[in-house]
Amino acid sequence: MEPEIQKLLHSFFDKFELKLFDKGKTIIGPTNDKIFFLTKGVVKMLGLSKKGKDLTLNIYKAYSLFPISLIFNMRNKYIFKSLTETQGYFAPKKKLDLFISKNPIVLFDLLKRVYQGLDGFFMLWEALLSGNSLYKVLTQLIIYAKRFGQRNHNTITFDWHLTHGQLASQTGLARESVTRQIKKLQNKGLIGYSGKKIFIYDLSKLEKEHSSLSK
Repeated sequence: MEPEIQKLLHSFFDKFELKLFDKGKTIIGPTNDKIFFLTKGVVKMLGLSKKGKDLTLNIYKAYSLFPISLIFNMRNKYIFKSLTETQGYFAPKKKLDLFISKNPIVLFDLLKRVYQGLDGFFMLWEALLSGNSLYKVLTQLIIYAKRFGQRNHNTITFDWHLTHGQLASQTGLARESVTRQIKKLQNKGLIGYSGKKIFIYDLSKLEKEHSSLSK
């Protein structure tokens, strides 16, 4: 997000009480009627499968606004939970509407980020339709790397614990299947671990592996 947009959002949301959430806490539920401005941490948006299993539909990082549906006058039906220690501000929708009407550049930035999110969604949807477990895991790792990765020379790291369970939740695979695919990528020298945290040795090589499976 551009510094100008950050400054504008802070000028509005700083008027409200700062809220802190520990890892794993629910921030927003389906009955929520306020908008949350995330200033620190990582948050996941959850739906439920017919078997009652959590399905991760999206991941949000700092300087995100959600739920997006509420901003555009649609009912929110999802749950938002913290993946890390999280902080941010709640604001009434009507007050945010007034703020956006006076600062349309904020709405333009929001729409741009929605489109960028859709680009990743379509990439994942293509992988889900393929039925190939390795392709699904690779796709999700590339999306994570581009959205949340921190580059140190060629290596990509994450500032939060990206687990096999989290990958399973977002790819629709069983955790055991994700573990098998991760092992294959380790054996090829494409990813590794620092403690329990996944890192990517070289994103360009991971993308080449991904391209080879899409043919």
